[in-house]
Amino acid sequence: MRILYLEDTVADAQIVERYIQLTDHEVTIAHDIASAWAKFADVPDLILVDVLLNKSRSGYDFVREVRAKGYDKPIVAVTGLSFSADIQECYNVGCNEVLIKPYAIKQLVELFGKYLS
Repeated sequence: MRILYLEDTVADAQIVERYIQLTDHEVTIAHDIASAWAKFADVPDLILVDVLLNKSRSGYDFVREVRAKGYDKPIVAVTGLSFSADIQECYNVGCNEVLIKPYAIKQLVELFGKYLS
């Protein structure tokens, strides 16, 4: 399966990338919205998106745009925002699930099992 991970923090992206390299899945990392759109041509089976990109909430905008263009596959918000209003906003813009940072690798494994089986 193809996974697109939009994450502006290199260390966070590397953790996910290293894990996925141990699986049969492929991951493409984008550090900003422009590069995510450039890499979207090979439509992913799952999108992971940090909703706080470069200290703005532009990850929410990316999810809205992707959904508006008809993308109907799973999108998971990966965020450090843990207030209920922030989590609800993730669902409001079109995310299927929210993974709160810091998370355990076990949570990532379960997430992939749920959406990529």
